[in-house]
Amino acid sequence: MRYGICILCSLAGWLSLPGCQATTPTIGTIAERLQAEDPDVRIQAAVEAGNTGDKKVVPLLVDRLTDADGDVRFYAGMALEKLLGQDVSRDMGWVSYDPADKRSKAVKRWRQWVRKHYGQTTSQPATTEPS
Repeated sequence: MRYGICILCSLAGWLSLPGCQATTPTIGTIAERLQAEDPDVRIQAAVEAGNTGDKKVVPLLVDRLTDADGDVRFYAGMALEKLLGQDVSRDMGWVSYDPADKRSKAVKRWRQWVRKHYGQTTSQPATTEPS
């Protein structure tokens, strides 16, 4: 297992199934953990963000769509879909495994959406892919 969380347990979390617990620490707020150095922590934070229903973390999840770690990108996209009821792939043309240049164009659309709905830009923390 590459990450500190079991993929099946993580997916079970999306379905709110009991009995699966992540093995990554949950110290700090979801917003802080979405920006952590450890990709396992960022993944768990994205899963939690999707389950909380708290849309304040949407800008940070959009940041994670450019994460250097493909699994973090995937879970950030799932969290956005769950929080916003939007199909990230269909509505914004973003797919976690697309080439970086194609994802970059879709993330620009996401950032415009964030500015329109949240009045801010995303922070693009150091864990993003190089431009």
